Amino acid sequence: MNRVSGKSEMNIHHDNSGSADTEMSRLERNIYIIADEVLDILKQLSRENKKQLNARLIAEKMFTKDTVKQMLARPAREECRGGKDFSPLRTIADGVLDKLSELLPSFMNEKFRDLKDRFDDESLLEDSTVWLNASIRIVRKYIDSISNKNKELELFIHQTIQYLSETEKRLTGELSAHQEKFNADRAFEKDISAHMSMIEQDFSSGTDINDIRKAVLDKIENINRSIEKKREQDLLRLKETEKTLQEMGRRISDIKKEADELKKKAEEIENESFHDRLTGLKNRKAYDEEIVRALAAAQRHNVPCSLMICDIDHFKKINDTYGHKVGDLTLRKLAALLKERLRTNDFIARYGGEEFAVILSHTSLQDAVKVGENVRSFINNSLFSYKNRKIPVTISIGISSFRSDDDATTIFERADEALYLAKESGRNSVKTEEDVMGGIAPAMG
Repeated sequence: MNRVSGKSEMNIHHDNSGSADTEMSRLERNIYIIADEVLDILKQLSRENKKQLNARLIAEKMFTKDTVKQMLARPAREECRGGKDFSPLRTIADGVLDKLSELLPSFMNEKFRDLKDRFDDESLLEDSTVWLNASIRIVRKYIDSISNKNKELELFIHQTIQYLSETEKRLTGELSAHQEKFNADRAFEKDISAHMSMIEQDFSSGTDINDIRKAVLDKIENINRSIEKKREQDLLRLKETEKTLQEMGRRISDIKKEADELKKKAEEIENESFHDRLTGLKNRKAYDEEIVRALAAAQRHNVPCSLMICDIDHFKKINDTYGHKVGDLTLRKLAALLKERLRTNDFIARYGGEEFAVILSHTSLQDAVKVGENVRSFINNSLFSYKNRKIPVTISIGISSFRSDDDATTIFERADEALYLAKESGRNSVKTEEDVMGGIAPAMG
């Protein structure tokens, strides 16, 4: 959620071509800050039923405001760095890094965090090429990682083709061997048949019993030799077949192992592409698919469904005050609390930055408000701390309810407008599309 309450932070991008324009822009921002804080103090004093309002009382309240303290301390800091205002450049850098954070894989978390911490050094921002090159190096490393995964896939495909080619050769050899065996069997049958015919001829043409006996024994011996030779050939072929089958089994096992590893890597990549690596929740890509599916299901079955957008209040201040590491820990803690407080069938995603989207199935707008208030109160009463330092964390929530003519854009826009109203209304609150419209919004059906 990039929008913030009040005009004091709206004019963040200015043309720095002239010192007069810069000074005027700085003066405008300071005036808006003072005006916002005075208005807030008057509202506060009114709630406290202060009868006597005076400048001293307002001044005492002003001294407690962090924004005023920062505004008064800013000139000294700007003078130390030669009057240069790096806030627009830092905003651009933060924006670039936030976009990169949605793309980078988990193994680059540490490098990404280090880069964000380096951007706190204003001397680094004096040269835009330094931080641009640092961002480009991270993107290049990510592209290299994708290239490596593609090379692994190409290697596996090459090995698989090689295995299949060798297997084809062995199968072709086996078919040839079977053909040879068939031909050998036919030759053996012909040989046996020829010997039997010769024995029959000896019986028919012979006159001496001893001659007949000798001739028959010789033929039987030849038959035995043929049978023994055939048996040895069959045994040799059997051993060769067993060896071939064992080799094929090993090849198939290797292919299966490689395929299982590739499938595991593919599942990891797929899982990473749909999950936010920092919080463990679903990411924007998963949300974009789920919201379409949820809308179709709600419209098909005519059941209520609501969208809840949660945004951490003053998250940039947390990062600036405690560092990006604490900001990351805050996001993780909030994600854990959301999962703890919501139902298991509620779809929770980190939409981007400090913004979270929750799809509440079978939940009307009125019931969604109860869920939102429950979550907001739970977060407000939870302890966020780092190294014994308590970190104030609250969230603002915007809610919209699915309509029969909704698409992914319209349902989100209404929830986002409600979230903006919650921010404008003082934060740490829950607002709905009805609050934005000032009336009753048409529901599903």
